[in-house]
Amino acid sequence: MEPDHSSPNSIETRRSFGHRLARLAAVWRREIDADLREYGLTDATWRPIYYLTLSCMPVRQTDLARSLSLEAPSLVRLLDVLEKRGFIVREIDEEDRRSKLVSITEAGRDIAALVSRAADRVAMRLTADVSSAELEQCCQIFDRVEQAAIGQKDLPASEKEPAR
Repeated sequence: MEPDHSSPNSIETRRSFGHRLARLAAVWRREIDADLREYGLTDATWRPIYYLTLSCMPVRQTDLARSLSLEAPSLVRLLDVLEKRGFIVREIDEEDRRSKLVSITEAGRDIAALVSRAADRVAMRLTADVSSAELEQCCQIFDRVEQAAIGQKDLPASEKEPAR
């Protein structure tokens, strides 16, 4: 059955979807932030550490900035702090000497384990009243929306159409 994209309710629901998703992401991050405050970590410090643990390889600084939606100068200042605390190291990228590669240290991995546990606790709290089937369906929807965004990211605005 083809989704109805034209009804007033559908249009309003679709309009609010992104806003609600962004609002939920902000609430989720604030919850993790609150759980990590006792360890001296803030959203700005735990997110790069968490992201770096997801990669088995060092990450280019520019790619890390893009993944965290940060401007390069802001990330550099943040990485200076993380490096002084012994959580990350930066090295010149041998493939492109203009770039720096960022890696997590063992101390950073210890902090990442705290972050993962806090993220797990938040996920359990916030999804306690949601069934596994509902979460799976929600994740499938997120995947479809993300694929639609990826498929249209390089198109001029005049050529972008709703995914069907």
